[in-house]
Amino acid sequence: MRWRFVHRPMVALAIMIAVSGNAFAADMPTKAAPLTPAPAIPGWTFSLTPYAWAISLDGSATVKGRTTDVDANFFQILDHTQFPKNLFELAALGEARYDRFALLTDIVYLKAGLGASITRSRSIDAIGGAVGASANLKLEFVIAEFAAAYEIARWNGLFSPGSSTALDLYAGGRAWWQHAETDLTVSGTLNVLDLSLTREGFFSSSKSVSWVDPLVGARLRHQFAPTWNFVLSGDVGGFGVGSKFSWQVLALLEHEICRSNTATWSAMLGYKALNADYSQGSGLTLYNYDLTIHGPIFGVTARF
Repeated sequence: MRWRFVHRPMVALAIMIAVSGNAFAADMPTKAAPLTPAPAIPGWTFSLTPYAWAISLDGSATVKGRTTDVDANFFQILDHTQFPKNLFELAALGEARYDRFALLTDIVYLKAGLGASITRSRSIDAIGGAVGASANLKLEFVIAEFAAAYEIARWNGLFSPGSSTALDLYAGGRAWWQHAETDLTVSGTLNVLDLSLTREGFFSSSKSVSWVDPLVGARLRHQFAPTWNFVLSGDVGGFGVGSKFSWQVLALLEHEICRSNTATWSAMLGYKALNADYSQGSGLTLYNYDLTIHGPIFGVTARF
């Protein structure tokens, strides 16, 4: 009887420990739950890129039947044009993107005054004499492009591990406003027997025109690394609706330089070329613009 009295409490204690241990073990997870990232929240993203365009000009402009040929690079324009009176520009690229859809814009204001030293003079031979002409050309533009884009394909790791490449198709319109002015100095010499007659004259003409070109194009976007992006785009337009034909090519490289609480900032360097062939009127009322504007561009992109 004494043995039973002594060991009953010990048996009860052992039973309590076993029961509580089993309950505790049941409450403990046998395997940690896997961690999954929070799902991405779809929404709009925006980018704005103010940029400078170091323009070169190649082509011709005709104002009221008088044609001036231009073939000048940026340094020639800069050397012979007064800034900001006769050389000034404002330009910006913009994009709003939602998943595969994007809205694109490119707006440029440009003013360039070209002296006779960087425009081609024209002369013709006359019977017993010659006629020569030199012209100053002043151009002022507003070019506003708007388009809608859709991503039709995407490849990951196409060129290198961790890279991504996407192809967009886009369509829209490019609106032009132009004011052109030519100051023409004409000199002529007429030889009659042993006599020479020389006269000089000065003519000025100006005209403002505007039109809208439809356009279609494609854009390739490639991300080399998280901080490096390359964009190549090209489009054609006009098709006789506004201009006879127009085209544009744009290539740019972006590198992320810093981040703030609201935006990611990148440095941008690229090249842009834009051409249009537009005509209005005939004879002495003819206005013709067939000029290519091209040159490097550089700016800063804010993406938020």
